[in-house]
Amino acid sequence: MGKEQWDNICNQNNCCALTGAAAFFAGIPGAFIVANGPLWCYFYALRFLEKSCPDMSRRFFCSQPDNNAVVYGTEECLLAILQKIKQNFQPSVLLIENSCSIGLIGDDLAGIAQQAGMNCPVVCMDSGGLKGGFWEGYRAAAKAYFAAVPLKRREVVQPRTVNLLGCTVGYYNAANDLRELKRMLNLAGYQITACPGAGSTAAEIDSMNQAELNLVIHSELGCELAKQLQQEYGVPYLSLLPPYGLEGSLNWLRTLGERMWMENKSMQAVEQEAGDLEQRFRAAVLDMQLTWGEPWFENTLIAGPSSVALGIARALRREWMDTGSLTIVLQDGEAADSLPERPDIVLNGQKDGKAIQKQLAELSSGLLLGSSQEKALVQQQGIPNVVCQNIALPVYDEVILSDRPFMGLRGACHMLERLWNQYIDFCQRSR
Repeated sequence: MGKEQWDNICNQNNCCALTGAAAFFAGIPGAFIVANGPLWCYFYALRFLEKSCPDMSRRFFCSQPDNNAVVYGTEECLLAILQKIKQNFQPSVLLIENSCSIGLIGDDLAGIAQQAGMNCPVVCMDSGGLKGGFWEGYRAAAKAYFAAVPLKRREVVQPRTVNLLGCTVGYYNAANDLRELKRMLNLAGYQITACPGAGSTAAEIDSMNQAELNLVIHSELGCELAKQLQQEYGVPYLSLLPPYGLEGSLNWLRTLGERMWMENKSMQAVEQEAGDLEQRFRAAVLDMQLTWGEPWFENTLIAGPSSVALGIARALRREWMDTGSLTIVLQDGEAADSLPERPDIVLNGQKDGKAIQKQLAELSSGLLLGSSQEKALVQQQGIPNVVCQNIALPVYDEVILSDRPFMGLRGACHMLERLWNQYIDFCQRSR
C-alpha cells in the first residue's frame, strides 16, 4: 500500500483489513477470533466491533507476541491462547488472523492451529493494513470461511428463499436496517435462509445453498462472494442498490419478484403498507410545506460505503428532497454498482482527499450526509449553516438504541422525519 493511500485511509473513514475480517466473523454467533499481533491492533478492532456486538470481548482474543516472538516466531504465544480457548469455550468456528507486523514473519498459522488440536473449523489468514482496508478484509475473510468450511452439494432448492450477502455488523445502523429488510422480505412472501457475516449461525450458513437466490445488499462486500458461490455451487445471485425510500423499496422488491417469478399479489401487503405511509407523509408535511417551503439545498455531499452513498443519493433526488449540485464520496474507493442518475461529482474516498476537502469548503448552507469525519472537517474550516445527517461510520456524536432503520419502508419514514426536522431547524437558524 502506497504512503498516499495509507495517509488517506488514516485521515478519513477506513480502518484496517484486520478489523474488516474480524467483522465478518463477529457476525457469526459462536465464532471466536484471535488477533495474532500487538494489543494496539486488537483493541482497535475490539472497540470498533463491540458497539454492535456487546459480547465481542468474550469471543475476541489477542496472542500478545513479545519482542522475541516478533523475531523468532509467535508459535509459543499463539499456542497459549489457543489452549485457553480450547479448554474454556466451544467455538463454532475460529478465525486466526495475523496483524501487519506478524504477517511479515511468515509463521505457519495452519500448522500451529493443527498442533493445538482445536475441536472446531479453523480459518487462518493475514489481514493487517498491508492487505488493504475494512472492505478488503471482510471480502478476504468471507472467501477464507467458505474455503475452510465448504458447503454441501446443491441438491435441494427451497422456493421463495433468499440469502442476504454483503451485510455486516461493521456498518452504521446495520442491525436496524437488516431487521427491516427481513421484515419487508417476509411481508412479500420470502424466507431468509442465511445472512453470513451478519447474524446467521454456522449451521444456518451450512444450509444456504438450498436458497433459490443470493441477494447482494452491499455489493462492495458481497458481490465477490456471490460470484464465487454461483461458480462453485450454481446459486444465482442478484445485486441491487440497497432499498432506500418508499418507491426505492417497492422497486427493489419488484425487481426481486421478477427475478424469482413471484406473482404480483405477493406485493399486496407491502404496497398497502407503503400506501398508508405515503398518506401519513402527506398529512405530516403539508403544514410544514406551507410554513417552511419545499426543502431545497444548493449543494449536497453524500459520503459513505459505495452502496450506501449511491442508494441514498438516488432516494434523496427521487423522493426526499431537491438539491442543486450533488457530490458523492465513495469511502471504499470505486463503485461496484452503476451510478444513479445525475451525480455531478463522484470522488474516491481513499484517493481524493484534497478534492473532498474542496467540496466540503463549498458546502455553506448545504446538506451533508456522511460521518463525523466529514462533519469535523466542515467545522474545522468554519463552514456555516451546514445541515448534517449521519449515514456512515465513524460517528462520535449520536447514540442509537431504538429500532429506527434507514432502509426499507420504515426506514423511508424515519429518514424523511430526520431530514424534515433538520431542514426546519436550518430554516430557523438561517433567519
